[in-house]
Amino acid sequence: MPPSLNGAAASTFQALRHRNFRLWFFGQLTSLVGTWMQTIAQNWLVYQLTGSAADLGLVNFVGAIPLVPLTLYAGAIADRFEKRRVIFWCQAAMMLLAFLLALLCSTGAVRLWHVLGLAFLLGTAQALDTPARQAFVVELVGKEDLSNAIALNSGIFHGARVLGPAAAGILVATSGVAGAFFINGASFLAVLLALFLMDVALIRRTGGGRDSTNDLLGGVRYLRENRVPRAIVLLISLSALFAMPYYVLIPIFAKEILGRDAGAYGVLMSAAGAGAVIGSLFSASRYVGVRKGATVTAGSLAFPFLLLGFSFCRSYAASILLLVSVGFAFVVQNAPANSLLQELVPDHLRGRVMALYVSLFLGLMRVGSLLIGGLAAMTSTPTAIAAVAVAGLALGLWIRQRYPELRAAG
Repeated sequence: MPPSLNGAAASTFQALRHRNFRLWFFGQLTSLVGTWMQTIAQNWLVYQLTGSAADLGLVNFVGAIPLVPLTLYAGAIADRFEKRRVIFWCQAAMMLLAFLLALLCSTGAVRLWHVLGLAFLLGTAQALDTPARQAFVVELVGKEDLSNAIALNSGIFHGARVLGPAAAGILVATSGVAGAFFINGASFLAVLLALFLMDVALIRRTGGGRDSTNDLLGGVRYLRENRVPRAIVLLISLSALFAMPYYVLIPIFAKEILGRDAGAYGVLMSAAGAGAVIGSLFSASRYVGVRKGATVTAGSLAFPFLLLGFSFCRSYAASILLLVSVGFAFVVQNAPANSLLQELVPDHLRGRVMALYVSLFLGLMRVGSLLIGGLAAMTSTPTAIAAVAVAGLALGLWIRQRYPELRAAG
């Protein structure tokens, strides 16, 4: 780390002193900008093709289907094989899928069933990739900098969430969706290059080796027997089911409630991303480092409460400010939860536990996307967002009462 960074700033960015993590950090940042561009463009594409809130939810749900049969195997694969190689091949597969969608759009051949099929294949690659990526961070920085590295990882994810939607909004409004999909495909080259350039000798190999593939339920047993890790997984899973899928309805909110276009949709998503970046830097600080459990429970209540306020908003400027706050609270709930769980889980079980955590998170968020899309189709977009926010708030309060030890953890 440069010597000019000291004190609070140095502690916030301390994981960057590891060469391999620096490569990972900047490679991921580039790739994730493209990923967010694709997310925005794909939602706008589906809305253009069908004009249906239910179809927006359906596309997000289809990507979750592979998570169910692959979850336990994905965790075992992450624990047994070299995570760097698993990630490399999964990222390469996702790059090819992005280029294929770009080709379909540029030729005018794209139909909803194409988007659904590619979403299913992308979900398959993500089911194998995400547990390995989650468990890979500790191999890059060690346990001493794990919490900081996870918070910084969250920062680049949401930093990309600022840049990607804004760029996608402009690109879609001026030249259509194909360019966004092509740029996403090209952006995967950055993370592939970062993985290739890493010093393998500096990677701290963790995992259960061959035994992990013979013990697929090791992560399930661990969560059943340990209350605080179980509380974290329950909290994030329930939040993913109810509150987190709100973003699926933002294109409809932008157009039908606020009377805006694709550019405004990108700005709204970027506003949530900007708040999330601030939340990530806050989560990387020393203050959160010693108060993870308390921060997680506070975020689990603030996130749905602010989302409820957003559902009643009819001002574009106020909507932007509220989404900044929503993004901040979202990360304050999720980043410390992730790092606390990884710190608690033994090395030999990390891949399997994180596979369950990530699969429940992604799977239930996409089930929630289907539910919120259907609810919006039956009622209205603001009503659907308000309903899921109330449900998320109630469940956050239930977890707080049921697992009081979570507040003292970390």
